Amino acid sequence: MEPAGNVLCAGLATWDVVHLVTRLPGPDEKVAALDFFTAAGGPATNAAVAAAHLGSRPTLVTALPDHPVSSLIADDLFGCGVSLAIAGKYEGAPISASILITASTGERAIVSPTRAATTATELSTALPPIANTLAVLVDGYFRSISLPIAKTARERGVPVILDAGSFRPYTDELLANVDVAVPSAAFVPPGTDGSPESVFAYLRARGVMWSAITRGAGSVLFMCPGGSGEVKVPRVEGVVDTLGAGDFFHGALAHRIATLGLDGDRFPEDLAFAADVVAQSITTFGTRAWLG
Repeated sequence: MEPAGNVLCAGLATWDVVHLVTRLPGPDEKVAALDFFTAAGGPATNAAVAAAHLGSRPTLVTALPDHPVSSLIADDLFGCGVSLAIAGKYEGAPISASILITASTGERAIVSPTRAATTATELSTALPPIANTLAVLVDGYFRSISLPIAKTARERGVPVILDAGSFRPYTDELLANVDVAVPSAAFVPPGTDGSPESVFAYLRARGVMWSAITRGAGSVLFMCPGGSGEVKVPRVEGVVDTLGAGDFFHGALAHRIATLGLDGDRFPEDLAFAADVVAQSITTFGTRAWLG
């Protein structure tokens, strides 16, 4: 494989089918969509797209099967400026996501068999070298890909960022090789009550010195060697679509760290930068229109 770019994102790639609706359908009911789109999706995938939009040269490392839809994913990413490295394979079609966006609120309802990406997946080729990589983002999917990449990056002093959307059986293994953890409010490690204080303490006990908890439209709470506090997020009127918002936050943060390095005094500014990127993304329908 070719060397990775300055941002390497490892994790899930899906094929998303998204419809904009006035309301969610009831049982045995069909509703007409106001609009729709299809695109590659998944946390690491969307993060890579955001990093490319901001000027990074990202590579997405993932697992995909031999299937025609995998070519659609590759073409979409190429158009977004993201290099694709397929390091693992599985049977059947690519993992897909059926998504409904409610037009009045921008809220989303998602159906996807993403649990398949948490099971064992054998590597089908060597992982890309990270000699030129300045930041690594892992989303917790495909352990056989994410964990060795995180370990190698950590050994070489490359900052590793974890998109901790939810706790998984091997999350602790990843945390042992992570510099920055960015959990959502849904991240509830065992033995904690899910409160920010307990989550920060859990992460710190596992050696993660940089962490930030995203809370949707609420402020971002953070803890790092430079201190702790919160970063207010921009107030956005007329939210159209929140799909991918958290992923774009992680991609923007990875871009920022790859560009400027990891700095305790600047960490709140980096989080504010990422929140500003999210504010742009939620004013249009879909995960691509905001790219311009």
